[in-house]
Amino acid sequence: MRNLKFVTAIALAALGVAALATPAAAQKVSVVFSAGPTGGTWTPMAGATAEVIKKKFPELDVQVEPGAALVNMEKIRNDKADLGWSMTNVLSDALTGTGQWSGKKTDRPMVVATYYPNVWQLVVPASSDIKSMRDLKGKPVSLPARGNTSLADGWEVLLKVNDMKLEDLGPKSYGPVSSNSEAVKNRQAMASGWFTVVPASFVLDLGSTMKLRMIPVSDAEFAKIQKVNPGFVRHVIKAGTYAEQGITDDVRTFQSPTILIASAKTSADVIYKVTKAIVEGRADFTHVNKVMAGVTAKDMAQDYGMPFHPGAAKYFKEIGVLK
Repeated sequence: MRNLKFVTAIALAALGVAALATPAAAQKVSVVFSAGPTGGTWTPMAGATAEVIKKKFPELDVQVEPGAALVNMEKIRNDKADLGWSMTNVLSDALTGTGQWSGKKTDRPMVVATYYPNVWQLVVPASSDIKSMRDLKGKPVSLPARGNTSLADGWEVLLKVNDMKLEDLGPKSYGPVSSNSEAVKNRQAMASGWFTVVPASFVLDLGSTMKLRMIPVSDAEFAKIQKVNPGFVRHVIKAGTYAEQGITDDVRTFQSPTILIASAKTSADVIYKVTKAIVEGRADFTHVNKVMAGVTAKDMAQDYGMPFHPGAAKYFKEIGVLK
């Protein structure tokens, strides 16, 4: 009987330890990451970011979903995502309730970290006579899907500063980067334009089948663009970047930094871990895109005068790159 009581006590103690240990071991925190459209840079970079986070903090279950800059902002505004890619111009509009976010001002999205320049790149066949946005009047074009920043803050803004509208263009097809490129390859469209990294995969892809011309943004156009949204900055794509694709000279254009944003409702502890993971694991991102090579912790903590998530701010202050 004494042995039976002893064995029972041991068993109950073991169950008690298991009961205490199981919740902690099984406790996973789900983190929804709204990424980018099919065929773009944001989707693979989101995957790499998720892996870096899960490697450093296995308790964070990061789930990557398709998205786009405007879509991501809407999802965070409506508490349907914890993380998402965005751009400084989009976040500025959302926080102030201007531009695409007129009447929808929100304090939900907050800055986590800066990744890389998101550069406007509009290409046409070099054999065409198209040398400016105005030359696209009546021409067939392939456009980003509705809800994508490349359409709203790229195409539509450039058309606006040239006193044009989407209706002034010829036949239009909407879709992801890959289908846009196919349309130009098949001569169903004469132009494709996106905000993305340099070198852009869609430019390299198109340039493998035909010589290209990249449409520059003039100083007069850029001055008007900044009046529409001061979040944009000048950018020069250096000569030689796309030499094999037929673009041999410098191309003056503009860009908005790609930033990782988080919902104000997502806990500071979670975003602290996210920030620590991506900053300390940033070298892994170069395997996805070389544009991340040489990026420092200070670069990732760039302050645009927009609110940092408390979790991100805590980490950046700890390492001395944010005041």
